[in-house]
Amino acid sequence: MKLLNVEVVLNRQKDIQQAEPERDILEERDDSTTSYVILSHRWGVEITYEEMIGLMTLEDRKRDEVWNRYGYQKIMKGCEQAKEDGYKWLWIDTCCIDKRSSAELSEAINAMYRWYQNAQVCYAYLNDVGESVFPTEWDNSKFGLSNGWPEWFMRGWTLQELIAPEQVEFFNKDWVYIGNKQRLAPTLQDITGIPRDVLTHGLAGKRLSVAQIMSWAARRVTTREEDRAYSLMGLFGVHMPMLYGEGKNAFRRLQLEIVKETGDHSIFAWRTRMPRTGSVLAEDPRDFLGCGYIRKVEPDDFGDKLVKYIEEKKLNKPWHFDLLGRSRSRAHQRKLIALRDAARSQQFHTFTVSNTGIQVFLPVIPDPESPSHFRAILACGYGGGLDTIDLVSSGTSLDRIANMHTTFTTYPEFKTLHLTHHQDVNEKRRKFTLDDKHVSHHGFTRCGTYPREFKGSAVTLSSLTDDLIVIVYANNDARSSFAVGLGYYRGQGWVHVVYDECFPAQEADGTNFGSRAYDRVWEARAKHAQSMPKHEPAHHNDHFTKHAHLPRSIWAARVVWGRWEMDDFKVMVDVEQCPGCCDGPCRWTTTDSDCSDIGVPWLMKTVQGPYSLRLDGWEAYFDKCSGQRVALGDYGDDSDGVLTRTGNIFEDMRTLGIDSEDTTSPPVVSRVSGWELQMLDMPNQDNVAVAHSAIEDRYLALRQPKGITLPADDSTVLLLKALSICLVGKHLVTTVIQCLESYEVDEDGKRSDSGDDLVSDSVGPSTEAGMLTPLCTIATPQVWQPHLACVQRRERFKSIRKHFYALVNMHQLTGTEAHRKSVTEESWNHQVLFRRVCFQASQKLHWRDNVLRNAFLSDRNRFTQ
Repeated sequence: MKLLNVEVVLNRQKDIQQAEPERDILEERDDSTTSYVILSHRWGVEITYEEMIGLMTLEDRKRDEVWNRYGYQKIMKGCEQAKEDGYKWLWIDTCCIDKRSSAELSEAINAMYRWYQNAQVCYAYLNDVGESVFPTEWDNSKFGLSNGWPEWFMRGWTLQELIAPEQVEFFNKDWVYIGNKQRLAPTLQDITGIPRDVLTHGLAGKRLSVAQIMSWAARRVTTREEDRAYSLMGLFGVHMPMLYGEGKNAFRRLQLEIVKETGDHSIFAWRTRMPRTGSVLAEDPRDFLGCGYIRKVEPDDFGDKLVKYIEEKKLNKPWHFDLLGRSRSRAHQRKLIALRDAARSQQFHTFTVSNTGIQVFLPVIPDPESPSHFRAILACGYGGGLDTIDLVSSGTSLDRIANMHTTFTTYPEFKTLHLTHHQDVNEKRRKFTLDDKHVSHHGFTRCGTYPREFKGSAVTLSSLTDDLIVIVYANNDARSSFAVGLGYYRGQGWVHVVYDECFPAQEADGTNFGSRAYDRVWEARAKHAQSMPKHEPAHHNDHFTKHAHLPRSIWAARVVWGRWEMDDFKVMVDVEQCPGCCDGPCRWTTTDSDCSDIGVPWLMKTVQGPYSLRLDGWEAYFDKCSGQRVALGDYGDDSDGVLTRTGNIFEDMRTLGIDSEDTTSPPVVSRVSGWELQMLDMPNQDNVAVAHSAIEDRYLALRQPKGITLPADDSTVLLLKALSICLVGKHLVTTVIQCLESYEVDEDGKRSDSGDDLVSDSVGPSTEAGMLTPLCTIATPQVWQPHLACVQRRERFKSIRKHFYALVNMHQLTGTEAHRKSVTEESWNHQVLFRRVCFQASQKLHWRDNVLRNAFLSDRNRFTQ
């Protein structure tokens, strides 16, 4: 190691002119035979290796700047303290490592724990402590940026710098001595979570678990992400090359090195608040937060603890017990003996790492509900118990999953397992494409996601099991909000809508409501997954819709669950005015909507016509427009492919004084192609497309055709939503085929009609003079589909009205108008009270008072007339 010569450093600073230039300020020394001190500190503006060795060659101005630097003053104070304590050599990581050499840097990091361990004294410089005594109490006012304690205790590298040296002396920012590790051990234990005997006597001879040591680093931070792993190598006695830029993979490599060196199961005992599926290795030391009391169990003790676990969990019951509670079943006793023997085998504490996973020999219990799920029992735990992890089969290996809420009933069996230690993102994650841009039509916005953030329209979740993300939507003006949960449970994707009974306080990111919604849907994830509709391959156009009324509002959240595409999902979220069709979240309903690649504005159910063509290469079906004028955007009633026109959406916009050119995008024009026939009677065949009707076995030739389709953009969707109230149940012309000439031909391409039944089109924004419109596509927008009122709700209204009339009839003996008015008001109060009782009995009704009052006033007017 390279050490600073304390005498040379101080002499050079004292008199630069008299300093001996031939004497090296840094010398290579053997750490095992040299008496030296070492400095532990928090980095600031420091001095580099090249600046330290070249200081005498710098010009005066540059040298003065270096001398006045915070890092140089720290070195000088350290040298002065070392000289005062009688030491000739000092090591500090800022200037004793030539970081220009990656080999030297890697060697230093791998040897650093040993260097601190071999130092006679470690000076711990606390640059944010101004008092002359060590801070023994938590003080957030002084150390608010470092969890209430000096920042030195929050840094990743200082963990080994506290544990490795036998002697650690603490200095405040003015280099005043404020205590040592032995005297301050009780306080240091409170700050760091490190046991007192480790602080005073080191790690040697301690039977500490990997999880326990990891827990000491859980709250610490480093500037470089990789250093969170590299700073822990010495604590576990492992070595590995430095690969800055690898990110979180450094911590995975560290754990694999620990697995190779130890047989400690506690490395798998990490826990996270948010469920995570995949590798059995932790992603970060933070995952071991709370593992400070996990103890590893030795092979001789594990067999007894496993028997105790079986009896506590009543596995494979019923048994027959004697008066002392001991089982008298011979088969049961033989099973316990076999398990004890397996626990004592060398294989139980031997790990092998390969590309297929970490090979371990563990007792596992199969899930009675799923043959691919298991619970593995580890040789570690809190107190006298054993810890467990849950696993799911994923091809040739087993993936870690969140704890299953399953009652296990069978004996554990020792099995050789291959546990996943890396995550194949492409194989084990699925994409949810989220289309929620139309919720803004009614003033709702996406205000946050929980527990992790994502932007845009796609989020990926684990396809194995137990993954969840919640998206929060709110309309603060209407004081209404809801959340949509997207999740996986045991390979089944699911979606669910939740809302608060009381409007939550306005939040910038919806975190609080998102957290509550997350907890609710997480607890019920099994039920939500089981309630999801099953997609039948024969009905590939099926979409599934769930409609949930939002309390205290006229709104309902609508979620559309799309079909599988390469094992991925498409979820659409919308808000609509609730027509009074529900009394809470409804079950899933099937919507047979087209998934055309041509592009249509949101979901459409196309009335599939007999004629087929290709628009820009995509197959589409059309009806014949014989004897009628049809334009893009026409709507009306459809009967067997014949549209009875009642209006046009673009004409409606002009009637309302809205310029369609300013508010909507132009229609999409597509290239038309059809059946390839030899057109004998047509000299220019390149300009002709032939539409074929398989039902009627007829061919229709189109000269210079073009397809014109409604644009699939936001403005068109919002227009359809705006018209949805007055156009419920109507059909819409979404595509038209225009051409110069149209006539029937036979299968040989010979002309068989004159085309007299086809007329020129003069209606619609996308028509041209002299053009014919022989074919069109008719569809029903999903937003125009009617909602049927709930029969149960109608019956409740009927019961309430019946009760109301009974109350009125009790008070109509006087016959006076004034008394009848007072009776009516009193009856209203009784009716409201009765309605509230009904609400309490149902707990799912979310009626609006104004709807019920209007119904009441209407009945009252008929009664008094």
